[in-house]
Amino acid sequence: MTEALNFERRAPVWEALSELFVGKELQDYDYAGIAKTLRLSGYSVDELEKVLREEVAPVFRSNLSALAVPEMEGWAQDTVVKEVRAYLERERTGLSRLLTRLGTSRALPDVATKRWLQIRSLLS
Repeated sequence: MTEALNFERRAPVWEALSELFVGKELQDYDYAGIAKTLRLSGYSVDELEKVLREEVAPVFRSNLSALAVPEMEGWAQDTVVKEVRAYLERERTGLSRLLTRLGTSRALPDVATKRWLQIRSLLS
């Protein structure tokens, strides 16, 4: 899976989408910045949503869980890239593959869903 990805192109997208999982309240300028980065990536809205659900959410969703001490300001791009790549490069066999399918098919946390809908509206 990872061989087909252009990490240089994907990195800013991963970083921008990881912002949907920060603990602080996003402001209009946050949404505008995220939308601008996503627009410049050249990916379609559907492709971006797939990246969100299959590559970013499984790594960062726990930051919004009730038990988390959330990261409030976000993550540096190199941290995001390292974490997402590690997730994507993990061997996917047996139980790991099943858990991955279950994890990526789960709904986004409510906060992330609301934020994504706001971003989508800015991309339309």
